[in-house]
Amino acid sequence: MIVLSLVSAFVALAQVAVGAPDPDAAWGAWRDGRIAEAESLATVLPPADDRSHLLAIAAFARGDYQRALAHYDSLGETYQRRGELDRMVVDAYLHLGRPGAARDFARQRGLEDVLIGSLEQRAAQPLAVSLDTLTTVPFAQHPLTPYLPAFDAIVEGRPTIVHLDTGGAFLAMGPSRAAALGIETIDAGTGFHATRQVALRRGIAREFRLGAAVLRNVPVAVLASLEGRQDLVIFGTNVLEQFLATIDYPNHRLILSPRADTTWRAQHLGMLPARRTAVPFFLWGDHYLFARGGFGARRDLTYFIDSGLVSLAPGPNGLRQACFITTPEQYREWGVDSIATTQRHFESPLPVSLGPLEQRDQFFATVADPTWTSFGGVRIDGLLSHAFLNRYAWTLDFTTREFVFGEP
Repeated sequence: MIVLSLVSAFVALAQVAVGAPDPDAAWGAWRDGRIAEAESLATVLPPADDRSHLLAIAAFARGDYQRALAHYDSLGETYQRRGELDRMVVDAYLHLGRPGAARDFARQRGLEDVLIGSLEQRAAQPLAVSLDTLTTVPFAQHPLTPYLPAFDAIVEGRPTIVHLDTGGAFLAMGPSRAAALGIETIDAGTGFHATRQVALRRGIAREFRLGAAVLRNVPVAVLASLEGRQDLVIFGTNVLEQFLATIDYPNHRLILSPRADTTWRAQHLGMLPARRTAVPFFLWGDHYLFARGGFGARRDLTYFIDSGLVSLAPGPNGLRQACFITTPEQYREWGVDSIATTQRHFESPLPVSLGPLEQRDQFFATVADPTWTSFGGVRIDGLLSHAFLNRYAWTLDFTTREFVFGEP
């Protein structure tokens, strides 16, 4: 037994020396948001369900939905963690434009009735998108436009001001607005509006026009909280996902062009500043964008990129908007003075960054109990938003999976 133990130890040391595949290292990279490294490490692991699981979620995060489904299909029937991937499979089918397959899978797996109901809606009225040119939509006049860009659009044949929020999926509105527009809804349980859990219903808007872009059969989330002073119509990441999209903050315009057309793509990119910085991004679920960033001396953080943080406080020149939010504990760990973190908002000279982009002397907000601490097991360290992004012409390229920031 002693001899065998010594032999085993020498073998283990030899494997470490030559860089033997390490499942723990692969999963650790995933948890840290190092998606490409996690996938690379998983690729060299011996065939196993755990390996297929990690390869599936990594492929999903970078938008290779067919490969994610193929890895899922390779799992053994007795794999105990299969249920963790149910929603990933549903979302993969939806991103591929196959709501019927998503519905059938949800039924087969015995998922929640409210989910199956919304998938039945989408399968009966599948999304259709039309844009055969480049279209530019100027920011609309609205009190919230400086903090949550607004645009003139047409929803269900009616002129409607809509606000862009990448923290949302397709369309979101309140019950009164949905009823006024004639959108029929079904119960969908509860959802989140910021950190609040609220009643949720789902419906389908027959038509949404934004510039020359026409979207038909658009999923609608109807949140009970979007009433009164918050009676807004919001469009989000999944609308932008249909196009090559630029929110050109300095020039107060939204630019959309067909994703698959190289001619329009060239013209679109030619409208952007020559000085550009590309930052890889990933996506979890239906619309949760995340990317690598930094704070203070740290450069190994992962951020939820949600442009809809309207967290305001008085400043020397009027209202100031927070560019970032996380817990007081996180801020203190990154070097922020503990007294500052007891406040709802504070200024800090410490830099905040997204990829190589860095800003100083920004304005920050605190939250006690965020709802976005993990995306599929990836640790999310904070939420980066509009007051950081609005210094650039921000392009979301879902084909290359890159944010491209044009600096004036």
